[in-house]
Amino acid sequence: MGDQKSVLVIIEEDENIHIATKVLEEDKFRVVVARNANEARLKFSNECFAMVVLDMTIKGLKGSEFIDGIRRKERLRNIKDSIPILVLGDKPEEYSRNYAALDNVSFLEMPFTIIEFKKKLFSFTGNSDVIFKNTKVVAKGEYIITEGGTSHEMFWVLTGRFLITKMNHDNNNIIIGEVVAGELVGEMSFLDNLPRSASVQALENSEILVIPHKKFIDVLDHQPRWFKSLMQTMSQRLRDADSKITRKVVNTNQES
Repeated sequence: MGDQKSVLVIIEEDENIHIATKVLEEDKFRVVVARNANEARLKFSNECFAMVVLDMTIKGLKGSEFIDGIRRKERLRNIKDSIPILVLGDKPEEYSRNYAALDNVSFLEMPFTIIEFKKKLFSFTGNSDVIFKNTKVVAKGEYIITEGGTSHEMFWVLTGRFLITKMNHDNNNIIIGEVVAGELVGEMSFLDNLPRSASVQALENSEILVIPHKKFIDVLDHQPRWFKSLMQTMSQRLRDADSKITRKVVNTNQES
């Protein structure tokens, strides 16, 4: 497993397990599922987790007491940063009454969609308001990047699929690749601040998270000069690779 972090998902209902597992695995977590109170207690006692997803409607498991137990275990081990805990439930008022005062705990009301779960997951590592403001719905056929354009945002695909194309010397669109949920696109202009090298079009109704370029530049300005040079070198190699793919496709078509 290496350095892969594990998440304990304490959920009984299959659909919610599917959503949580899909999102967490896309984010490179190892998912451990517990479907009842006994499994939850046993699995938590036998392993260290980076995060817990807890359905507070599971019979025989009083969520607030389970979380108190987690925090006591952390104090005994002198763990300074408490692990994030996402509480799922159909009664927000119960969460406010019994859970809201607990440290590093958040709530997601059931039923929920895969997008809602993704956004809530983000709230543990960033500003959730920023996430909501930068989430965009993209209609089928709409372009989020146009070749030659001067925008420099990067996009994380939350749902849907996108096609990457590049114009050749005969002004024909050549397919470079496809981007699916969980992947990034637009990283080259984001890294080197140059015009867009290809176009990106939605193959179906999709949703993306827009990652502003300025925030990355602010971070980059505090890094060593060699780090910025590394980013630019990587970007240039990606651009060169795209150009080679385009030329190869053209030559293959001419030969056939």
